[in-house]
Amino acid sequence: MKNKKGAMICFLALLMLVPVLSEAKHNADVISFNPVTDGGRNITLHQTETLKKWQYNFGTMFDYAYKPLEYADNSGNRRRGIVDNLFVENFFGAVGFTNWFEAGINLPVVWLETYYNLNSGALNVPEENFYGHLGDLRLETKFLLPKIENFPVRFALVPFMYFPTGDSDHLLGNGMWSPGIKLAIDGAIKDRVWLTANIGYRNYMHTRYDNNAPDAVIDDTLELGGAVHVKVTKEWSVIGEIYSEEVISAFFENSLQNPAEIIVAGRYTPQTEKLKGLSATFGVGTGISRGLGSPDLRLFAGLQYRRPEKVEKVKKELAVLRPDRIEITDCIHFEFNKSVIKEESYSILDAVVQVMVNNPQVKLVRVEGHTDWIGSDSYNQKLSEQRAKAVHQYLIEKGVSTERLTYKGYGELKPIADNNTTQGRALNRRTDFIVVE
Repeated sequence: MKNKKGAMICFLALLMLVPVLSEAKHNADVISFNPVTDGGRNITLHQTETLKKWQYNFGTMFDYAYKPLEYADNSGNRRRGIVDNLFVENFFGAVGFTNWFEAGINLPVVWLETYYNLNSGALNVPEENFYGHLGDLRLETKFLLPKIENFPVRFALVPFMYFPTGDSDHLLGNGMWSPGIKLAIDGAIKDRVWLTANIGYRNYMHTRYDNNAPDAVIDDTLELGGAVHVKVTKEWSVIGEIYSEEVISAFFENSLQNPAEIIVAGRYTPQTEKLKGLSATFGVGTGISRGLGSPDLRLFAGLQYRRPEKVEKVKKELAVLRPDRIEITDCIHFEFNKSVIKEESYSILDAVVQVMVNNPQVKLVRVEGHTDWIGSDSYNQKLSEQRAKAVHQYLIEKGVSTERLTYKGYGELKPIADNNTTQGRALNRRTDFIVVE
């Protein structure tokens, strides 16, 4: 119930950020960097995996774009700027409502825009700086499609809607309701490399927004993108993405309304218990076309919290009482050539103690030490006795009565596997707990 309440509070709190919507002037939108809302492996491209039921994600992403829109001559040389500096903070969050359906929202807040009058034909246009304006709110949902048996990739549908909350007079929103849908496709290579592709359609009201440029037309677009996520260590990963949005009616012909960009990022995801779920992302990008919103340089950084998926832990029995022995599920480990018990084996020995506490009918247990055949007979005999004694002493210190314990070393006399193999020798180096009475 707490998980459900937390997820709903997160989602409703973000919805409260939405202002009263009213359609404004239809215009171009220079904000082309759109982070996903569910905190997946990528930055702007959707993975197929959804948030689990009542799992949630929220965060913020800062984005600075340098010269995302400018006038150029036929040779591509700059004549003057339209938007030279754009500093945006995206607030986003998402909630899983089932194990295959989620919904999320993203609201861009433009902290700085350096703007030159779009429809002025003059070259010497004074710059204006605007602060604290909104961009268009985006609502997106995701449906994970059923897995195809023995097929290495998965699919998901991502319907979305942009709402006219932005300052469309200054190219910070389209001033229209703009729906669309994407197909997400992804697959993994050995749980270390993930490949993602997105293909989508977005609907626009046909609009000419600049009388000075023949290509300055908004119309329906085809969105294409690809991403690779490489897990370098448990905490660090590298992400690369490329994406574009092409006007369908003038595919690869409209040189303005075809933003394309490439970005590279690093992500740090701490694995400590207190910080698990947090991740920090930072990266750089550049436009690879002259399209609307493609910057000369993009810098971005963000922080998010994706509630870790709850995993039901199956309690593993470390020690079990059998008719003739106490069976342990792992070896007792010692320091090399010593009788010092390694800390990693304490939990196994504690489980043996608990078995004896729970079974007072077991009157006597013999701790037996065994070795492989590496070394002399006398050396192995002595080492096995010392290790059996160390285990015997540990159990007594943990509360087992001395009358219920004895110990003996057998050296290499009782192998249970082939001493000629590495695996066999590892099995022969063991500690047994034999029920004597």
